[in-house]
Amino acid sequence: MIDYSEILPRLEKALGTRYRDNPDILNVPGTSVACKVDPFAYVAPRPAFVAFLAKWAGTPLAVTEETLVRTGNLLVDAAHARLDGPVAILTDGSPRIMRMPLDVVPASFIDRAVMLYGGEQGPLPVSRLRVHRSEKARIDAFFSGKTPLLDVAYAAPGGDGVDML
Repeated sequence: MIDYSEILPRLEKALGTRYRDNPDILNVPGTSVACKVDPFAYVAPRPAFVAFLAKWAGTPLAVTEETLVRTGNLLVDAAHARLDGPVAILTDGSPRIMRMPLDVVPASFIDRAVMLYGGEQGPLPVSRLRVHRSEKARIDAFFSGKTPLLDVAYAAPGGDGVDML
């Protein structure tokens, strides 16, 4: 039996400590393991976020993932599935669109880690990373029964190129 109440603080401490040592692990589009897209949610490249967190905490990948899902710190839909397929994202103000598989992480988990263990006085601000506006219906369906991403999480570029990752 996995004791999530023991593992979750270990994951928070590992994330916060790593952030204190290298703040670029969060909120820097193209570099970070997670970026805040609205005041209540981060998006994180899959599988990088969970894999790095498991490594930093010294916990098995499967245990890390299960802990995050079961404690509500890695969002899943009503069928207990993660966000399906690549998601179009862009840096605010940039015409370049990237597509990658993402996980959605409640801001409370990451912000608590950086405040308790990372030396931040308060929650991190919303980053420059945005979800492409064309993804809104799909993302809203994923959030069915939950509070969806706010409009600030979405943007549409002036350009037309799409890169696949």
